[in-house]
Amino acid sequence: MPSKDITLKDIFEEVPHRLSKILSPAPIKELLPTSLPSTELRVDFLARLEDESILHMEFQSFNDTNMPWRMLRYYTAIAEKYKTHNIKQLVVYVGNEKLRMKSSLKIKNLVFKYEILDIRQIDCKILLESQDPVDRIMACLCKVEDERYLIEKLIKTMESMNEEERKDYLLKALTLTELRPNLRIRLTEEVKPMPIVVRPEDIKLSKRKLRKDILYRLGLEEGKKEGEIIGIEKGLLKSAQEMVIAIIEGKLGYVPEEIANRIREIRDVEFLRSLAKKLVSASEDFMQVLATELKIS
Repeated sequence: MPSKDITLKDIFEEVPHRLSKILSPAPIKELLPTSLPSTELRVDFLARLEDESILHMEFQSFNDTNMPWRMLRYYTAIAEKYKTHNIKQLVVYVGNEKLRMKSSLKIKNLVFKYEILDIRQIDCKILLESQDPVDRIMACLCKVEDERYLIEKLIKTMESMNEEERKDYLLKALTLTELRPNLRIRLTEEVKPMPIVVRPEDIKLSKRKLRKDILYRLGLEEGKKEGEIIGIEKGLLKSAQEMVIAIIEGKLGYVPEEIANRIREIRDVEFLRSLAKKLVSASEDFMQVLATELKIS
């Protein structure tokens, strides 16, 4: 499972105070198990609301043409388990591309509908004004007009945390902003001086299921065998490489092996960040920019 999806599930186990009020049609009464017995299905978020309806949410980072069928399978499984048809379904789209998914399925003898919300319809300032740290981290995915203000709020939020909490919060922010390449570049720059270290033994901790995956993606696993202390800065090279690869995948839908190998050979972090910025802004001349910068034919 992609680390971004794991991070979102982990965040919503804590239920963002203000965001949950925006997404939920009624106050949340209790969280429900996300696994659905008698099936192999597991939903992203399930809760009973105070009006006794059930809210089901899925967080989607790419346009899935099969989404209506997925939501239908979830609906029938939830209805069977809880013996109710009072189910409200919402797909929260967190991807970077334009939302293109359908919110209904119409076939013979069946009309099925659910709601879709592009999280960028929500102004990040609404969540940044919340005192809930979970709201503030989700603001990274919303509509952002002032990146500096958002990053200042995130850093301010971390000031009152202990080292372990601060590290966990920062890694979540870095993971979520893989979906927002421009913001991720700026956030990475701002947190470089922060006195946060990640030790090799942290990778083995099971307190947060997502920690191992995030540390690996940030390249913080280097030196594990030697037992050295590894800081955020040592992961910047791998992070920059993976960011460029992710941007290419987002633009093309795949990454040619030759290009992926070439990017992983680059050891200049500043060049990789510059390349990422150019690729994000490139449109019709995307492949030309890529070929020119990587010096490939």
